[in-house]
Amino acid sequence: MRRPILLLIIMAIAFSQSDILSPNILNGVLFPLLFSAALLVLLIWLIGRSRGNRRGDGGSGDAGGGYYYGGKSGDGGSGDAGGDGGGD
Repeated sequence: MRRPILLLIIMAIAFSQSDILSPNILNGVLFPLLFSAALLVLLIWLIGRSRGNRRGDGGSGDAGGGYYYGGKSGDGGSGDAGGDGGGD
């Protein structure tokens, strides 16, 4: 969350200081280029973040808790606990 806020601050400062018609190289060239570069980095960050959320989502859900993907049925251990389950 720190990166987009920093980029927005850089963009605001660069936009406020830029003057394309100025003969000064700092205000006429560097600040508009800094604004454009920060905007490009922000867009790349947003695209990467949106693709990162879809990367592991094959329609299968999240195995974060392990409750559904643990191999047990969750009703007190009546799932597959190993062994053959039979007597002699």
